[in-house]
Amino acid sequence: MKYESFKKNGYIFPPRPEYKCSPEDLDKYDNGEYIAMPKYDGSACVTFTNGKELQLYNRHKEELNLLSDYKEIDFRGLAKTSNWFVYAGEYLNKSKLGETGINENNRFVIWDVLVWDGRYLVGSTLMERLHLLENIYPCQRSVVKDTGIEIYDHLCCTELKNIYKAPAYLNNFKELYYNIINTQLYEGLVLKKRNSKLSFGLQEQNNTDWQIKARRETKNYQF
Repeated sequence: MKYESFKKNGYIFPPRPEYKCSPEDLDKYDNGEYIAMPKYDGSACVTFTNGKELQLYNRHKEELNLLSDYKEIDFRGLAKTSNWFVYAGEYLNKSKLGETGINENNRFVIWDVLVWDGRYLVGSTLMERLHLLENIYPCQRSVVKDTGIEIYDHLCCTELKNIYKAPAYLNNFKELYYNIINTQLYEGLVLKKRNSKLSFGLQEQNNTDWQIKARRETKNYQF
């Protein structure tokens, strides 16, 4: 497949869910058509880097200031060549307690790749992009740090400092949901159609038709 060439400074809105379902209805989607990923309680973030230059944006196309905190995250290491790479993910910045009982702060969790080696992956399926990510960042559930070994159930570790990847689950969505929300960091699940194809991210509502979110209720969110 011939992909579009990505041009510098071309913003891409990240794929994100607008549609929602009740956690009690998750069994309806447990039919082989969808995969599930954890929904993290952070801020959606799109990273653009060629290994030297780096731009970070939120989902509203607002550029994030490169504060000193970002130096603790190896965003530039996400570029595997000197061409542009664009990843969609979650910037963990809300001091939520994670599986290890500590605040999971100042970390980036990849949940999709939009541009790879200068190629905008429009027309690629979700599974093709997830396989691409898995080849580069195999899902490892532990990482060795100065403070000891961190082990996770719902985060994949990478060799890059404070860069993680979201795991994908194929079934048992309802059971997974009620397990995952016991940890403050996880809001719930995002269901994604396995064979959906990436379309141009020209508007914030693009790529919403193949995703559904199921999240726990809060004061500001009810199903």
